[in-house]
Amino acid sequence: MIVLISQIVFILSFLGVLFIIARKLPVLSQLPEEPLVERVSFKMIVQWPGNVIKRFSSSNFFRNILVADLEKSLRKFKIAALKIYNVVDKFIEKLKGNSGNGMPS
Repeated sequence: MIVLISQIVFILSFLGVLFIIARKLPVLSQLPEEPLVERVSFKMIVQWPGNVIKRFSSSNFFRNILVADLEKSLRKFKIAALKIYNVVDKFIEKLKGNSGNGMPS
């Protein structure tokens, strides 16, 4: 039974691949013979990171993202610090109330 199910799945998958190829053949036949991309040289690969860094450093895009992320991180840190302060303050008040010296806090 398992062999039959696996054969059915294999045949359906194979037919699906054939169907997709058949649908794309007209589009593939219209593509030009020569490649659209020029050949990649070693020099282009070596210069690419430098070009990307120059592009980001010359624009304000990188700085704006950095400032926005820093602002968001500082806001989250502030909220966390206030929550910790609140927990510690409640704990101290609880300790004052349970001190047992007979004086109300």
